[in-house]
Amino acid sequence: MRELPKFDKANLSIEQLTIEISNWLLENDTEDLPNAIEFALTSFMPYIDAQRMSLVRLTKDSRFEGALTVAAPGYNRVSLPAQGIYSPYLDQISKGELIIAEGNLDSILNSDEVLLAEMQDIIAHIMVPFSVRGQIWGGIAASRYIGSIHWREETINRVRSFGQILASTYERYAYWEKLQQKNQQLELLSRHLMDNQENERRMLSRELHDNFSQRMALLTIKASSLSNTLIVDSEKQSAHELHNEIQGLAKDMQALSRSLHPAILEDLGLLTALKSECRRLSTIKDIDIQTLFDPIPALNKELSLNLYRILQETLNNVAKHAQASAVFVSLQSSDNNLHFQIIDDGIGCDLNLNQNNGSIGLISIRERAQLFNGTAIFSSPENGGFIVDIMIPAIKEYYE
Repeated sequence: MRELPKFDKANLSIEQLTIEISNWLLENDTEDLPNAIEFALTSFMPYIDAQRMSLVRLTKDSRFEGALTVAAPGYNRVSLPAQGIYSPYLDQISKGELIIAEGNLDSILNSDEVLLAEMQDIIAHIMVPFSVRGQIWGGIAASRYIGSIHWREETINRVRSFGQILASTYERYAYWEKLQQKNQQLELLSRHLMDNQENERRMLSRELHDNFSQRMALLTIKASSLSNTLIVDSEKQSAHELHNEIQGLAKDMQALSRSLHPAILEDLGLLTALKSECRRLSTIKDIDIQTLFDPIPALNKELSLNLYRILQETLNNVAKHAQASAVFVSLQSSDNNLHFQIIDDGIGCDLNLNQNNGSIGLISIRERAQLFNGTAIFSSPENGGFIVDIMIPAIKEYYE
């Protein structure tokens, strides 16, 4: 929360206070707004000679949804009812009816509600409903334990105006909170989908290795035996070519199996696995790939696997689209932050077009970085080439 302003009732009118508070709320970070609203209520209380205040939010069906409450030193905050509660008191607010008690709370609350809200010693109470975007949002309540039991009309109007400012601020926070929750749900879904994808890759890799690779090996042996039994040179040559093709297919299948589930990552570590993947593409596509890897702390399996997949996805994009002759890959550690870069000298791409079409490959890379609170920045210089820039912050749980 931003540094709290100092308000002096003797030198600042209630109108000036409202303006100052409104501007201060706009400057606060969204995540700090509940505390900022409480401070605003606390600052406003002396101006209306109240000792307790609450901002009450209602649902569309007139039930209690949430509130922020404050009290002056020496007084207890109001006890908030359970979310979803319904009462005639709340029903009045939802109808836009002003609730006011001057000396006698029995006119607005029954004895149980008085006990529940700890309002036994209150001598005057007011609940001012107000609208946000044309609908009753809720209300702002004020209570007095000492002083006058009467509420002046101008006080009621000022309370209403102040409540609308706080309600708009609260709505900003509520909207942000919903976005955070949705982002968390999307992150969990993304993580779940990636975990399922890795499990499927692992199963397919095992099937290729344990079943199809063995069958390919047997075919290789049979083709070799066939070549040795033939006498006619043309037939012998054909059998030899078949043997070579089967061997090549077997090697491709082994490479695919390793790509689907990189055992090298678990056996020899991330840096060795990254170098191996670079060598694989360099051999297949005749691309010069240079690497610069700093010594880094041991990473957990999940982060290591996702960095490996980011390299895989990027190199696949280079092989398919970039028309590149050289690639530079670096992984460096600075203040325990990981900086991962893949740069090629290809034809580049139109980033605006890519963003509009939502390249699945780049989306996957960005989501993998975001799983670890990281960032993925893509850039394509005017003179060609493409840069994938990954930054992963230093968080203890990412390291072994």
